[in-house]
Amino acid sequence: MSRKKSVLCVAALTALACGLGLPFAAQGQEQEDPAMAAMMKLAAPGEHHQHLAKLAGDWKTAGKFWMVPGAPPDESSGTMHFEPILGGRFMQSHYKGAMMGMAFAGIGLDGYDNLKQKHIGMWIDNMGTMMMTFEGTCTDGGKVTTTTSSFTDPATGQAMTMKSVVTLVDANKMLFEAFMKPAGGEFSKSLEITYTR
Repeated sequence: MSRKKSVLCVAALTALACGLGLPFAAQGQEQEDPAMAAMMKLAAPGEHHQHLAKLAGDWKTAGKFWMVPGAPPDESSGTMHFEPILGGRFMQSHYKGAMMGMAFAGIGLDGYDNLKQKHIGMWIDNMGTMMMTFEGTCTDGGKVTTTTSSFTDPATGQAMTMKSVVTLVDANKMLFEAFMKPAGGEFSKSLEITYTR
């Protein structure tokens, strides 16, 4: 890059930084912008983000997976690493293990939307190309979080709803349960994972 282009880039970045800084500089003035104040309040991590923070660290997993309701489950083990990101606003997770005798890996992202007042999440893994998104609420002081996700079952092409229930048993034990419901059907348990550390 030429010296002239380099100087222009630095000047542009400086102007951008100064421009972005104006709303924050104005906060110190007597007449604070109400819209900006409301936005900053919604952007700040709160009580529900503190609940998520308790997951941080490494966990061992023991799972059961039911391909068919009532049939014996496929059992497997693995590990899950939870790490807070973006100032504690989201919890990122990385899973490694096995499912149905094959290597299984997945990445999750969990958070709490202050505006919606809902727990939110997403999940992707090496068993497919879809991204599942979740939304729900918590009870019992953040110990039980229940979310739902709607998607198309890649095996049948039919609409499917998944309900996930995460229960914090204690500081070092957590239970994840997933229930599937086909269109017009009833929920049946499809997955159970016990986390310990």
